[in-house]
Amino acid sequence: MVGFSIVVLALAGLVNALYFTFAYFGRVKNSRWVPEIICAREGSSCVTVIQTPYARVFGVPNSLLGVLYYVALIVWVALRDPIATTVRAAAIPLRGLLIAASGLTVALGFYLIFALRRRLHVNCPLCYTAHAINAALLVLLIVVAY
Repeated sequence: MVGFSIVVLALAGLVNALYFTFAYFGRVKNSRWVPEIICAREGSSCVTVIQTPYARVFGVPNSLLGVLYYVALIVWVALRDPIATTVRAAAIPLRGLLIAASGLTVALGFYLIFALRRRLHVNCPLCYTAHAINAALLVLLIVVAY
C-alpha cells in the first residue's frame, strides 16, 4: 500500500515537474493544450518563478532535477516488486540515496517557500503542491525504510 502511495505521489510530482520544465524552456507559453488556470500566461506566478535564480540549482532547473527524482522513485518501487527478484538487490542501496535526496529536497523546499513568500512576494500554488508532495514522499520513504 505504501509503495502504491509513493507511485501515485511520484506521478503527480512528475506531471508538475514536467510542466515546470516545459515552462522553463519556453514550451508552454500560449500553448492551447495548457489551460490558462495552470499558469501558462506571461506574468503569471509560475512564469515569474521560473525566471528567477531560485528556479535553478547549480545551473540546472529545479524541475528537471525533480523529473529525475520522481522517475527514480517509480523505478525504485518497481524494483521492490517481488516478481523482480533478479534486480531486487539493487533496490536496497537506492533506498538510502532516495531518502537522502528526499531530505535534501524537503530542506531546499523550505528555503524556496521562504524565497517565494519573503523575497519574491509571489504566490505559486503549483510550487506549494510540489513541496507538499516532496514532504509526503519523505515521510513515506522513511516509513518504508523502517
